Amino acid sequence: MNKVARIGAIALSAGGLLIGTLLAPAHAQSNILPKKTVPVTAHELRQIYSDKTWKWSAGGARFIGEGRRLIAFSEKPGKATFAEGRWKIYNNGRLCLVAVWVTQEGSAPANTCFRHVRDRGTIYQRREPDGDWYIFKTFRPKPGDEYAKLVKEDTVSPNMDRLKKSLTVSASQGG
Repeated sequence: MNKVARIGAIALSAGGLLIGTLLAPAHAQSNILPKKTVPVTAHELRQIYSDKTWKWSAGGARFIGEGRRLIAFSEKPGKATFAEGRWKIYNNGRLCLVAVWVTQEGSAPANTCFRHVRDRGTIYQRREPDGDWYIFKTFRPKPGDEYAKLVKEDTVSPNMDRLKKSLTVSASQGG
């Protein structure tokens, strides 16, 4: 396999893990978006995500406020991966995770974005470009909201250190 094809396969593998790990909420519904929504501002997005960990079923992402650094990992059986990069926010309600994902096979860049809009006190979110809208945070937050998976505790860094060591050693030994 040539280098371009190998990197493409790595990107698909890491991206697939990210897509599968990120946001497959049970409450995702098409066409639930109210007609009079407004974008969540960059300031609001910073308040929501900065210095928080977004806990996933098999990993998580840490949104470091200083420098808007991003670290993430996913550890589905046989498919360990970690990422380092940045998180970007925009006044149109967009949050993007721009990172390089590392797997046992190598590394590849990925850019995953989410759009956030608000209707009164409820925030809706969807994965871009064509994910389904779902309620991210209800007016009075509920334990089942995706928002509830954002926690102050850093559960990512310890896993990152471990995965960095194991995947780097594995890659240097040829897989």
